[in-house]
Amino acid sequence: MAPRAPFDPEPLRMESSNPMDLSAATPPLAQRTSEGVARILRDAILAGQLKPGQPLRERLLAEELGISRTPIREALFILQGEGLVDLIPNRGATVRAVTARDIAQIYALRAVIEAHAARMAAESHTERDLEQMEEAYARLRRLGARATAADQAHADLHFHSCISVATGSDLLQTISRQVLAVTASYRSHYAYRAEQIKAANQQHRAILDALRDRDGDLAAKLVGEHISWSSHVALEHFGSS
Repeated sequence: MAPRAPFDPEPLRMESSNPMDLSAATPPLAQRTSEGVARILRDAILAGQLKPGQPLRERLLAEELGISRTPIREALFILQGEGLVDLIPNRGATVRAVTARDIAQIYALRAVIEAHAARMAAESHTERDLEQMEEAYARLRRLGARATAADQAHADLHFHSCISVATGSDLLQTISRQVLAVTASYRSHYAYRAEQIKAANQQHRAILDALRDRDGDLAAKLVGEHISWSSHVALEHFGSS
């Protein structure tokens, strides 16, 4: 079985100023599949290159990426399932705009799923899982207040993904990836202040220590508290934007 890989939503660095110019991300021939196209579009959405409400026209995307419209259409269905794209009959696809209600719901869902994942991970993690979580935590610590919102979001969500990987459950990882993708689409647009970075790092450290000690109840409790705090920060930003 192939090694399990944590979800890492770090976007492609695209330099074009044209909001629909994805040519710099054109996939190699072997990767021109629906999954490959979904990755390109997902990255562009998370990086803010494709804006909320922006139309995603199959013909234009096919021309930009140099592929047929079939994998484009299939990729849009994938992203609809992740909550990143709206598909409206007779109107086509658009990048989904996030609402305050969406934020509250997604964080409430994360609290349930990730608390369960933390309890499972505490019981089943391997030394390699711990190494990946420590590496993810170190990545968070290296980021300062000058880091971009996207960099902060990617490092944070990568840490949380490592916990789901440590459960050993493919189903739980799949569900977590979908939920984290929706979180990233909004979290990538605001940066934590210095005091918020410090608080988040302390919370992550406590979660990691509980997992290392195989204390599932404590890990689940700490994850729930951390996500509740994160939800408050997200809604605070949404209300002020």
